[in-house]
Parts: sequence; C-alpha cells; structure tokens
Amino acid sequence: MPINLRPLSDAEPLLIEEAEYERLVRNRAGGWSNCAEEIEWLAKLHYLRSGHNAGRLDRAQFEERETRLVEAWLRKGA
Repeated sequence: MPINLRPLSDAEPLLIEEAEYERLVRNRAGGWSNCAEEIEWLAKLHYLRSGHNAGRLDRAQFEERETRLVEAWLRKGA
C-alpha cells in the first residue's frame, strides 16, 4: 500500500511504496538525522509524525527529534 509523504498536498502528493519507505526510514548512514535526498527526509519526517500521532513518542521526544532532522537538512543547504 503506498504511503503519501505529502498528506496535506492536494496538488502534488508524493506516494511511495511501503518497502521503499521502510528502506528510507531505516537508513542510518551518517546518523539517522542525516538524509542524502529530499525523499528520505520527507519519509523520516512522516515517520516521526506518525509515531507521535500513534503515541509512540511523547511531545518532547518528537520535538527534539524533528528539530534535529530539520536542522540537519537545512545545514545541507538543500
């Protein structure tokens, strides 16, 4: 079943297969927050937000991890 990495976008949703999603969120090369490409970054953001919404992460854990992920991506200048 495809996963939509842009669930709020009506104009440009981004669907990827579950196997690809799992591969991307499990990638730890250079640390989990280090993403080689935008699709990996979007998959990891989706993963964190899904985990928070499902109650697997409390608010503080979610915010700390999301901040780390976003800051690492911004530092890359992508």
